[in-house]
Amino acid sequence: MTDTKLEIIRSSVALFNKKGFFNVSIKDIADSMRISPGNFTYHFKRKEHLLSAILEEILNSSADIMPKGQYITLAHFEEMFRKFYAIQKQYSFFFLDIIYLMAEYPIILNGYRVATSRRFDDARRLVDHFIASGRLVEENNRVEYNTVIRNLWMVSTFWSTGTAIIDKKHALAFDDTPMTTLWGILSPYLTKKGYDEYEEIIQLNNLKSTNNL
Repeated sequence: MTDTKLEIIRSSVALFNKKGFFNVSIKDIADSMRISPGNFTYHFKRKEHLLSAILEEILNSSADIMPKGQYITLAHFEEMFRKFYAIQKQYSFFFLDIIYLMAEYPIILNGYRVATSRRFDDARRLVDHFIASGRLVEENNRVEYNTVIRNLWMVSTFWSTGTAIIDKKHALAFDDTPMTTLWGILSPYLTKKGYDEYEEIIQLNNLKSTNNL
């Protein structure tokens, strides 16, 4: 990808994050970069082509969030969702407008749908690992982890959308990230070993917060 294309993507994402994808025109992007609309369309014929390139960046970034290696702990659970939340903040317009983008550009957004299905499969393997390693209780007629995974996905994906519609006064009651809520979903299913590990993670996070003050 050329430097100009990358610059267009960076400038476009900044504008989309500020005003929303549907409120920004090609001329707006070109004007912000001090280039002609013709120069823009030389690299991206239409806005949907630009969206496709941005989506490719999002998918490439998201592909690396799943933990890898043989020794995976609950710390990787938190790391995974923190990485995903960082991607959401970088491309906030996409997650705020995702339902409308899906409706307007179904062919382009199908790639995100497919990637999400794969993440569900990856998440199930991660849960099975936590069960096998004694961190999560066994699945039974009262514990169904596919539902837990779906709830985790719903909170993490639509966290930005939810907090965006809450007024500032009430938003102060929420953490800056969805981690507290995500842990709240998972923690009832932790074994003693899992809960001890969870408490260590929380203590470490509190220590980091104190040191950063």
